[in-house]
Amino acid sequence: MIGARRLLTGSLVAAAGCAGAQGAGEWAGTMDTLPGGRVVVTNPERGLWGADGGWRVVEEIRIGAADGSGPEVLGQISILAEDAGGRIWALEQADQTFKVFGRDGRFIRSVGRRGGGPGEMRQASGVAQTRDGRLMVVDQQGARISVFDTAGTFLGSYPISGGFVIFPWPGGMDTAGYLYHVVPFPGQVFRVALVRFDSVMTPLDTLIPPEFKEPDFFEHRSGESTMRYSVPYAPSLRWRLTRQGDFWFVLTGSYELFRMSARGDTIRRVTKPFQRVPVTSDEKDSAVVGLKSFTDQGGTVDRGRIPDVKPAVQDFQVAEDGYLWVNVVQADTAMQGRVFEIFDPEGRFLGVVRLSFELSSYPAPVLRGDHLIAMTQDENGVPYIVRARIER
Repeated sequence: MIGARRLLTGSLVAAAGCAGAQGAGEWAGTMDTLPGGRVVVTNPERGLWGADGGWRVVEEIRIGAADGSGPEVLGQISILAEDAGGRIWALEQADQTFKVFGRDGRFIRSVGRRGGGPGEMRQASGVAQTRDGRLMVVDQQGARISVFDTAGTFLGSYPISGGFVIFPWPGGMDTAGYLYHVVPFPGQVFRVALVRFDSVMTPLDTLIPPEFKEPDFFEHRSGESTMRYSVPYAPSLRWRLTRQGDFWFVLTGSYELFRMSARGDTIRRVTKPFQRVPVTSDEKDSAVVGLKSFTDQGGTVDRGRIPDVKPAVQDFQVAEDGYLWVNVVQADTAMQGRVFEIFDPEGRFLGVVRLSFELSSYPAPVLRGDHLIAMTQDENGVPYIVRARIER
């Protein structure tokens, strides 16, 4: 269930609004409330931003180095987080140690290490931050959540169900201070649920995220084990937990966004026109090669099941302020992953932000207030952490 995420291309960040006849502030869509209370938002092709409007995203600091032995040399970073003081926490996957950097990019300290003792992690997969600023590090393999203050002091831990790891961790903390942690869905393989905990980690209830009705997998069974690999370019459902404790999810094939309550009711549906991008023969060949680990273990790949068109959406993020950043699929593969369509919390399409530096969707970027923190890499594949300012 853990797939590799492609790292994308560029060197700086810029933004551009949608050009067209509409001026800034003139949204041409419709927003209707149905008898049952569901809101239907129908967006036009062009967004609210005028030709000279929109957001700019300006790179402020870049952390990393091509060589050397100092803490600024980054390996595989699997978690990015920001504490209440604006410090960046970056987890080195290999040694399970957080490198903590200040607002100016300077290294401050290391926190944690690989192991099973106090303040150590076996396989950390996510971080949630409490309302008083403590950082809760989720260690699914270690079956516990370790708690640190912003100075890196280990404060204690809570037991959780273990035995599996999912990247990226889809849980989080809501504005009321409840923690949502992922657990296996009872009786179903490759599906999860979220348990909501109070401030002392007492389980309160279980939320069931939306499920794609027709997932498309290559499957191989061997004895009692089952392997599933997603069919390349097949439509899917992606969901994100919000700070309000409900979900946004997107059907990537049809570009439909839905907001679903914690009770499972769809409360908002958002659509927007898009252009389909074909899958070339070379791309299908490359996709089959990319499934070598599956075929090496006895799996069979049917090339004919790979779609002829790509999904409209690659991925999306919900910023802390509720804005949606949708990473749309591009016909120009050199631009793939550098173009985001922005929707306000009510689902109105605002316009396009074009990123001109490499942006990785894994680990998930931090979108908080007026800034973005994300991983990037240079033309030689050297990883960097970028902090950028969002000018609205």
